[in-house]
Amino acid sequence: MAAPLYEQLVSREQLESVIDSVPDLKPFAPFLKERWVGMVMWWHARSVQARSSYFLLRAIIVLGGVMIPVLTTLAMRPGWQEDATLTVAIIGAIVAGCAAWEGVANYGEIWREKRRSAEMLKVEGWQFLQLCGKYQGEGGYKAAFPHFAGEVENMVAKEVGEYLQSFDNSMVQSKRAANDVIDAIAEGVASRMRSNVAGAASQRSSD
Repeated sequence: MAAPLYEQLVSREQLESVIDSVPDLKPFAPFLKERWVGMVMWWHARSVQARSSYFLLRAIIVLGGVMIPVLTTLAMRPGWQEDATLTVAIIGAIVAGCAAWEGVANYGEIWREKRRSAEMLKVEGWQFLQLCGKYQGEGGYKAAFPHFAGEVENMVAKEVGEYLQSFDNSMVQSKRAANDVIDAIAEGVASRMRSNVAGAASQRSSD
């Protein structure tokens, strides 16, 4: 039977079943399930959500940016000016709004940050469960647990600090992105208006 093309990277059931399968971990099971597994799943869910939102907004921005020049050209056709101009304005507003919101929400950065944090925390837990890496030779789970708990809390604190810091420049990024889109739309509309004026002047001269 062929292996599936996509397999879930992590699940709460899998991690908790591993914890329950080791009798020596019973005293530490509440912390492992609530803190370690809970944070791994929280960061995993946030990374998946942020990834979906990021690609959705980018798709709208790309498609809208491609449609605007086409609609601007169609607006030069007789009888199409009013509808095409209104459509360009609506699409331009949507594109500018999406670009500004992506800059504020910072979905791309959150996606990468949460994915990295989830995987790093998961690796830390696997090392503890297998008593390998930095936990090798510490005298079993009882001796290694304080070290592991400290590492988990340090990773959580570091991730929270980086998450808050990521919003420092988000407003600047959103304003820059929105202004770039608005400037491009304004230039396209101005170019179309100049072409219409030149065409009207040419038609009057020929009359």
